[in-house]
Amino acid sequence: MSADVRLERTDGSHGGGTVNYRVLLAGRWVGWVGDGRPWRGWHYGGRRWWACWREEGDNAARWSTDLDYPSRRTAVIALLNHATREAA
Repeated sequence: MSADVRLERTDGSHGGGTVNYRVLLAGRWVGWVGDGRPWRGWHYGGRRWWACWREEGDNAARWSTDLDYPSRRTAVIALLNHATREAA
């Protein structure tokens, strides 16, 4: 991931997850990533992640996934790949 990418942890979660991150690329908000279930402190690596492309001024997500990713990093990469490809 580029040094221009920043994650900001946010409070509150939708759909039963425990953590969401606001994803910024070069200071511009490009979307969210989050996990999909409560963390119980066991099953290391069992947590799944979703990604959602939604920028300032959007009323709804432009693109989103289910719990498709095994790590936060892969969810962020998928979001950035989709957002930058569609913006080009």
